[in-house]
Amino acid sequence: MDNRRLFLWLSLAALVYLIWNAWELEFASPPPLTITPHAVTSRPARRLNPKYLNSKGETQTVPQIRHSGFSPSVEVRTDLYHARIDLVGGRLASVALLRYPKKLRAGSPPVHWLEDRGPRHLYAVATLVAKRTATAPGLTGRFRAPQKTYTLKPGTPSLVIPLVWTHQGVTVTERWIFHAGSYRIGVETRVVNDSRKPWRGAPLLGLAYRHPQVQSSFFDRFLPENFIYHGAAYFNGRSYHELSPAEIQKKKFDLAAREGWLAYTNHYFLAALLPPPSGSWRYYAVSRTKTGYWLGALGPLARVRPGKGTSWALALYVGPKQQRVLATVAPGLAQTVDYGFLSILSRPLYQLLAWIEHLVGNWGVAIILLVLLIKIIFFPLQHTSGRSMARIRAIQPRIKAIQDRFKDDREQSYRATLELYKKEKVNPVSGCLPMLLQFPIYIALYWVLLASVELRHAPFALWIRDLSAPDPLYILPVLYAGTMLVQQWVNPQAAGMDKHQRRILMVMLPVMSLLFGSVMPSGLVLYWVVSGLFGIGQQWHINRVVLREAAKAHR
Repeated sequence: MDNRRLFLWLSLAALVYLIWNAWELEFASPPPLTITPHAVTSRPARRLNPKYLNSKGETQTVPQIRHSGFSPSVEVRTDLYHARIDLVGGRLASVALLRYPKKLRAGSPPVHWLEDRGPRHLYAVATLVAKRTATAPGLTGRFRAPQKTYTLKPGTPSLVIPLVWTHQGVTVTERWIFHAGSYRIGVETRVVNDSRKPWRGAPLLGLAYRHPQVQSSFFDRFLPENFIYHGAAYFNGRSYHELSPAEIQKKKFDLAAREGWLAYTNHYFLAALLPPPSGSWRYYAVSRTKTGYWLGALGPLARVRPGKGTSWALALYVGPKQQRVLATVAPGLAQTVDYGFLSILSRPLYQLLAWIEHLVGNWGVAIILLVLLIKIIFFPLQHTSGRSMARIRAIQPRIKAIQDRFKDDREQSYRATLELYKKEKVNPVSGCLPMLLQFPIYIALYWVLLASVELRHAPFALWIRDLSAPDPLYILPVLYAGTMLVQQWVNPQAAGMDKHQRRILMVMLPVMSLLFGSVMPSGLVLYWVVSGLFGIGQQWHINRVVLREAAKAHR
């Protein structure tokens, strides 16, 4: 089989896959929501619905929230964050990620991941809720803070922001803990009941976000970043699931599980609710407006007698989807990195690429070394197929003679060509096998370069300053098209292909390579270029060896 025809078929398959993904994103209905039975507790749902929740699963205070105007707040500055905690409801209202600029240029502002006043309208809540007969801050209670600004000093391991709420003898203290060099935020909540009645309530972690329906053309769906999942997700203690807006609107998501979490994720960043692993928490999601959604994690109901107190240790993760970090924060959290249907290959490929980058300190060099490693692994198979292709090239004049002799009888020409292959012990299909085996690696690496935040704004050399973005000067796509053109020259011509067909391929393959390379991440095109150069050198060497062997055999 000719490698160029195989490349065309694989390109067509890739195009069909992109079209299918685009159709799924725009028109297809969401898959049914499934909950793993062994991750759900056997307690009836009615027991998980205390009186402080309404029929929609929201806390009674949710409809009372008003975001107009400015509420008293506390400013927090650390080595990673510039954050704002709103004293009304004790919510993390704004977070700027200082180490992640929006654009790759000097003076670019940092990414504002949480922002309760922006179009995303994403913020996190950690509070206590109680029955109507009890008292708790909920989402509208006003906390007090000793000061308005907190700054993490260099050399200090953590920064604690204490917030206090009191009402009718009940005191709730929240200690927001920001750690140096960490995107995990701890929230220690304690309630002390100095009233005369028992207090009953539960901790609540929440995420409010807006998921607007963006109007875009059909062709916008083919942009690489649009294939990454944006939206809610959850972990039920055993498996990871995505939770689209359509699922939240059409189905009531209500789950009780241990060691779970809820999150909102986009291309590179994550906001996750991390309840403590002990105890069964209730996870739910509701649609509050046409584009607004609420994710809630409600803890078990606690009873505090007069003069007593109790506490909870909660946590949030607000930051980039760094896989090596996420794996240590919570089980399954690293699965929020969207690697598509080939994640079984992408994840080990990322681990290998990250290990190489750790040694050399440059992601572009790591990609080149990864090419070399893959070439070494596939060398025996590639060498065998290369010799077969070189033999086809050596007998090309005899194939052309058969085509001229049976130009009016294609079936007889085909049979005679097969007899020649059999006589010369040539297998035309063997040249396709290495490409078929490497094609999934191409796709898996594409997802790694597209979805890994570690490669965002990662420089290589010279003009390549962002390996996750297309080449701004189109030099790598041109080199990729050039390698495809040279590969056609060193590889044998397909049997049965006339001059007109060969000329079409000589033009079509480089053009398609140029088009693909101009929209793909430059890191992936770098991989293709280096892989093509290695392949050209290897095939050229094999052609010379086979020609020398053929010359010796005819002496």
